[in-house]
Amino acid sequence: MNKLLTFIFSLFIATQVFAAIDTIAVDVGISVFKTMPIGVVPFSESSGEAFDWPDEKAHEVIERDLNLSGRFDVISSEKFDLVKFSRARAKFYITGRVEKALNNKIKISFYLYATQSKNLVLGETFTVSLIDSRQAAHEFVDKVIFQLWGVHGVASTKLVWVSKIDGVKQVVVADYDGFHRRQLTFDSTISMMPVWSQNNERVIFVSFRNNKPQLYIKDIATGTQKRLFKNLEQSFSPAVNPNTGEVVFSAIIDGRTDLYVGDYETQKVRRLSFLKSSQTSPSWSPNSAEILFTSDRGGTPQIYVMNSDGTDMRRMTFMGRYNERASWAPTGDRIVYTSMDEGKMNIYTCAIDGSDIVQLTSSAGNNERPSWSPDGMLITFSSDRTGTHQIYIMRRDGSNVTRITKGGENTAPTWSWYPVHKQTKNKEGRE
Repeated sequence: MNKLLTFIFSLFIATQVFAAIDTIAVDVGISVFKTMPIGVVPFSESSGEAFDWPDEKAHEVIERDLNLSGRFDVISSEKFDLVKFSRARAKFYITGRVEKALNNKIKISFYLYATQSKNLVLGETFTVSLIDSRQAAHEFVDKVIFQLWGVHGVASTKLVWVSKIDGVKQVVVADYDGFHRRQLTFDSTISMMPVWSQNNERVIFVSFRNNKPQLYIKDIATGTQKRLFKNLEQSFSPAVNPNTGEVVFSAIIDGRTDLYVGDYETQKVRRLSFLKSSQTSPSWSPNSAEILFTSDRGGTPQIYVMNSDGTDMRRMTFMGRYNERASWAPTGDRIVYTSMDEGKMNIYTCAIDGSDIVQLTSSAGNNERPSWSPDGMLITFSSDRTGTHQIYIMRRDGSNVTRITKGGENTAPTWSWYPVHKQTKNKEGRE
């Protein structure tokens, strides 16, 4: 196995323990993007009724979502304070009400008000279990973002990543903020490199259950799984086409590593590259017209781009001796990737022609495996800056770094697509 592949697979050898989630925010820079001040007031609760919140109260979830979104500066207040909100230029504020409902559920109402007039701008009520109140808050924040910014938010999205459980690397899935984590794989061998299917219903990942890297797909709801592209003995580094659902991946045949595209429904595969060097870590452009990938054809790993049919292959990165794992922003304007600086891995972005290089992380351990949020505002990545690999989220300019896992070793995060319910009206449980 060549140096490039050896390095890739060595990233997944570590000792981990499955642990509880917490969130620790560490600001490492000032955002250069415009944010909107917004007030948040604790929700009123029915008199004489106690609510056993599983992790955070509703307004705390709202605050976290707004802060993580990269679009707001939260102004917290224990009660409505016109002077405080006005001084902070918060033109809107969020509050709500919680009441007990039948069948051990709660009725939780969310309100977005205009600060000066106190006119209701947006309101929504959910009847849910306490455990599902967090998801209700996520959905309301996404609606607030759409109301005030005209774009979809990402609070209702999810992350999938790799965590070592009982000594074995497994695939886990969680809300985008790290809560409600759930184990997906239960193998006695390594599982790694997870990515989402086009509709978020399945996860494609690499398993070593046959002592070789091979692609599998697992249905999240049913737990059923199957091996993909059985005619290929070794396959890894999957990436899903955002428009067709096809999978581009690397496969090793006769000692050579090239890129292939396959349909996981029909199992049909076609070869994209025919080079003597190794091609790994592919990523589709938002319009599916081009593919980024890593190749050592120039002697060291660098990022290249080609048309989706394998033609017009050209080098993207020239600064630095080691650049890998690039992915296209959903907005189509930037590329994020990992580069080695003096023996440490750091995260950079650049324009789609390789110019305008911006370093996002520095002096904080190894930072790698970046993945864009579906709105292109945020980047999730793994870092060992605290001594163990954990999952973090930062804004696309590198500011507002937030740790979303604690304990053990957690690596290789991938952000989901927008959830299907964003296009579905009259969702069950909504009034």
